[in-house]
Amino acid sequence: MSLTAKELAVMRSVIADLLPETCQVLTVTRASDGQGGMTETWGTAATTTCRVDWKSGIETVQGGAVQPYRRCIITLPYDTTVAEGYRLQVDTDVYAVTSVDNGKSWDACLRVEADKV
Repeated sequence: MSLTAKELAVMRSVIADLLPETCQVLTVTRASDGQGGMTETWGTAATTTCRVDWKSGIETVQGGAVQPYRRCIITLPYDTTVAEGYRLQVDTDVYAVTSVDNGKSWDACLRVEADKV
């Protein structure tokens, strides 16, 4: 079944009402530090709305301490430009994008999987 442009626009509008957070899309610029390494500077490429939904998972032990599971799904407007390696900032929380669900039949929203930094 194929959606009409009007039906898809209605879906996008309804989804937009379900995105309560403000999100900054962050990209990195790398520059030589003059000593053979690189320094990273993160800057805001765009500001949009989003919704953060936490996934369940297994806590791990690192360095003798229990590390919480910090993976989530972040829903964004369908036309947001995001790629693996980008970061998203919601309030003071920063998330590293690990995958993007491009290539859907109906582009009603964009969902990314991310780990809290």
